[in-house]
Amino acid sequence: MRHLTYRPELDGLRAIAVTAVVLFHVGFPSMPGGYVGVDVFFVLSGYLICGQTYLRLQAGDYSARDFFARRIRRLAMAYFTCFLVTALVASMLFLPEELGTVFANLLGSTTFTNNYNLLASQGYFNTAAHENPFLHTWSLSIEEQFYIALPLLILATGRSLRVFRATLAGVLAVSLALALASGDVIHDREARFFSTTFRLWELALGGLLFVLLHRRGGALNLPLAPVVGLVLVLLPVGWLDAGTLYPAWGTLLPTLGTAILIATALPAHSMVGRLLATRPMVYLGRISYGTYLWHWPLIVFVTYVNVDLDDVLRSVLTLASFALGALSYHLLEMPVRRIDVARHRGRLFAMFAVQTAVLLGVAGWLYQQSHAAAPMLGERLARIKAEDRAYPERWNACWLSPGMSRYCRIGDPEAAARPFLVWGDSMANSALWAFETFAGREGQGGYLAPTASCAPVIGVSREFSGDEECLAVNRAVLTFLQEAPATDVYMFARWSYYAEGYEDHRSDTPGTVPLVDGRGAPPEGETRAVFAAALDRTLAAIPDRHRVTLIGQVPVFPYAVPRAMLRQHRFGTVPPVKTVADFMARSGGTVAMLRAAAATAGARLIEPHRVFCKDETCVYAADGVPLLSDHVHLSRAGNALLADLLARPPAGGSP
Repeated sequence: MRHLTYRPELDGLRAIAVTAVVLFHVGFPSMPGGYVGVDVFFVLSGYLICGQTYLRLQAGDYSARDFFARRIRRLAMAYFTCFLVTALVASMLFLPEELGTVFANLLGSTTFTNNYNLLASQGYFNTAAHENPFLHTWSLSIEEQFYIALPLLILATGRSLRVFRATLAGVLAVSLALALASGDVIHDREARFFSTTFRLWELALGGLLFVLLHRRGGALNLPLAPVVGLVLVLLPVGWLDAGTLYPAWGTLLPTLGTAILIATALPAHSMVGRLLATRPMVYLGRISYGTYLWHWPLIVFVTYVNVDLDDVLRSVLTLASFALGALSYHLLEMPVRRIDVARHRGRLFAMFAVQTAVLLGVAGWLYQQSHAAAPMLGERLARIKAEDRAYPERWNACWLSPGMSRYCRIGDPEAAARPFLVWGDSMANSALWAFETFAGREGQGGYLAPTASCAPVIGVSREFSGDEECLAVNRAVLTFLQEAPATDVYMFARWSYYAEGYEDHRSDTPGTVPLVDGRGAPPEGETRAVFAAALDRTLAAIPDRHRVTLIGQVPVFPYAVPRAMLRQHRFGTVPPVKTVADFMARSGGTVAMLRAAAATAGARLIEPHRVFCKDETCVYAADGVPLLSDHVHLSRAGNALLADLLARPPAGGSP
């Protein structure tokens, strides 16, 4: 036997996997773990491709050239068309400086290395990911790295079946052990999602499963097992979320569930198998490759122009993704699949070479466009563009880390006036201009002590790859204050990010990201209560000789403000309005927490939201200039506003 027997229920399993991914990417709240669909694809791919390889090795007619030709026939035409169209649409929509990301990711996608590009540049769940139309190609890159290395190893070992089996077993053991036990030692939480090292075991699991079933003589007849497998696949879709360390222990659920379904869900003796083998499920599975390719660029481009997604638009995008998958299947994939590999192998390799050359040429053109001089802008648009991700010049130089003996200076720390210390997260760093202005007005000098994603409290940190560093830095700052002469202490952070536990600026669901205590363990209690107690302890630990000022919550917008303003000019799309009610729904508890903490500690409280949120609407611009450089960090205009608040703090009262 040289070919696998077709199993329609496996196409049905593909349908579940691609549906989970698409629904997750369009943002349905009930699908926070839909990204596990990719793990299902990995196990299925390992079963089918390694299975075909095993049969050909067993038959003694394995050919690496034929293997690569079949991969080209299966994949190349669809991804070439998708990549080309995506790059051209991005060149028309995106700003020149945004095309640098498109260039880098098109290059990585074309060379099957994009997971490494993403691993070094952005997290799967972070802000930049939502504007990268090639983000989803990380999985294709990992698969092809595996399927490029495997034939070369087979040739180097003399086409040995024994070595092939041992290789799959070794890859499974090593890769799985690293994924489960490495923590943040090899890759941090954001980067590990894209790691080939942590994903190879899923492909090897599928391959070994084929070997075991083939040597046994077929699938298992275990009546309840398919139900268990289906539950294991579906459970993490609604249970896991962006706060879950992944891939790790949670990855065992969808992968083992997929393995159980492959091994037991034959339609002949399984209701689950018959359900998966129904014609609609099989068809969705057959178009799953094209659906996966096209759905993410479609989502990125639609949200780029119209930043607000509601359930109606999410549903439309889901249906459109499957429609594009169907077109890809019938117009691009099937015509090429009819090419006979034995007779037209050279033709397939030539097609692949031309397609690769075209994509590399387009990538080069995008690189040139990203560095081309921008067209002349009117004064108003130029002022908006100048604030896009415009952070203080010393932004990167001022981040605090454990063991630092000197903080970033502001003004003249040797001035006769009382010194000050600005302690906080990236909000404090973005306020450098405001404090430089304030120091000049008041004849003061001081220091800036910011740490990324780290609220200025002791004993508690948001759980992330740098939480140990955050806890250590805050202990060091408190030690500094206990020894320092009388100082004005300003504490500034994106408070609701920690107190409410929001996943990111797009999230409307609080409490999704946990806290950790000084031992790295999750503290008991509701997120805001735990954080409030930590803030109270911190304020109480600051010596009485210091004057403490809490700078409260800046409104968080679900989009990067300067880019939303530029897109409004280009496309006429008005960014969603953020009302005072919206702000209070998201941050009202944090506002109350800060007021209570300031009152208990006798600290001064400055509330920026009073200036941002007036007349029932939270503004993001003044005189046509953004107050924020992204979704929350202060721009130059926002810094000017804060400098005035520092000199003339607003009166108390309700918002």
